[in-house]
Amino acid sequence: MERTKDVPGISLVVPVYNVQEYLPECLDSLLGQSFAAIEIILVDDGSTDASAEICDRYAARDGRIRVVHQQNAGVSKARNVGIRLARGKYLGFVDGDDWVDRDYCKRLYETLIDYRADISICSYYVARSRKTKPEAADGKITIYDRKEAIRMLYEDVRIRSFSWNKLFRRELFDGIGFPEDRIMCEDMAIMHKLFYRTGAVVQMNVPLYYYRMRGDSCTNEMSHPLKEYQFFLAVCEQALFEKEKNLLPEERGKLEAKVLKRAIRLIGRIVSRENYTAFESLYGDVIARMHGYDHLGIGRIGIGVCLRRKMIYDHFDGYANLIRSCRKLTGRKCR
Repeated sequence: MERTKDVPGISLVVPVYNVQEYLPECLDSLLGQSFAAIEIILVDDGSTDASAEICDRYAARDGRIRVVHQQNAGVSKARNVGIRLARGKYLGFVDGDDWVDRDYCKRLYETLIDYRADISICSYYVARSRKTKPEAADGKITIYDRKEAIRMLYEDVRIRSFSWNKLFRRELFDGIGFPEDRIMCEDMAIMHKLFYRTGAVVQMNVPLYYYRMRGDSCTNEMSHPLKEYQFFLAVCEQALFEKEKNLLPEERGKLEAKVLKRAIRLIGRIVSRENYTAFESLYGDVIARMHGYDHLGIGRIGIGVCLRRKMIYDHFDGYANLIRSCRKLTGRKCR
C-alpha cells in the first residue's frame, strides 16, 4: 500500500516487547479496522524474539504503520515515545499481545463525537486460553461529567484505569506522560490527571477490546512486593491529587482509608516472605506514608485496621512473626 500523506484521525500506539506469538493477530485486527483514517505506531522496546522483524514486515505492507526500535526501557517509555510521534487528533493504545474488534476505532470515535466527550471508553473481553468473557455487554451508554468520572475511576467500579480500552482527545496528554520508573500500574498513575482535564467522559458497555490474560504477563504477578508497591503508590497519588484539587471532599475519608488499608496489606505481603528484611527500604517508605493518615480513627477504618497499624508502628518484628505464624498455621508457605 502506498504511504498516505493525510493526517490520521486516530493514532494508535502499540508497545511491543517479545510478543511474536501474538503480534500478527494484534496487527491484523488494527489493519482491518472499519475506521481507516488511522496511523499505527509500533514501538519495539528492545525485543529479543522476532517481534521487531514482524513490525518491520507489516510496516512494509501498509503505509499507516510507523515503527520505532529502541533499547528496552519499559512499556511507559514505549508509550511516551509513541505519544510524541502521534499525529492524530485522537489517541488510543493497544498492547501488542491483545487484539480488537473490527469496529473498535469507529465505535469509540463516533461515541466520543456524538456525546461531545474528551474520552470514550468501551468494555472488553478477558481472553484466557480459548475462553473469552465480556466485562460488561449490556450496550448501555453513560456520560459522566468530570467529577462523576473521577469518582467512578477512584471507586474502580465501572470506569477503570486501563489505557487500552479508551480513545482520548490528543491534547489531554500535553505535559502528561506515563511514569517511566514503573513496571506496573503506569496507567493508574496518570488516568485521574487525564480525567481531571476533561469536560465529559462517555462509557459504552460494548466489548470491543480483547485483553489477553497470559500466565507469563507481568500484570498477573501482583504478589511480588515491588509490584504491589507500585499499585500502592498509585493509590497514594490518587488520594493526594484529590486533596490538592479538592475534587471529592465528601469522599476523602474513604479514599484515605483505602490508602491505609492498602499499605497494611502490602506490609503483610512483605513480612510473609522468608527474606522480608531485604525489603526494609520499601516497607520503611510505606510506613512513612502511613503516618500521613494517622488521623483516621476506628469509625473510619475499623478496630482491626487500627490494631494492625499500632502493631506495625510499635512492634514491627512481632507483627512480622505473627503474620508468618498465621500463614504456617493455615498451610500457606512463606516465600
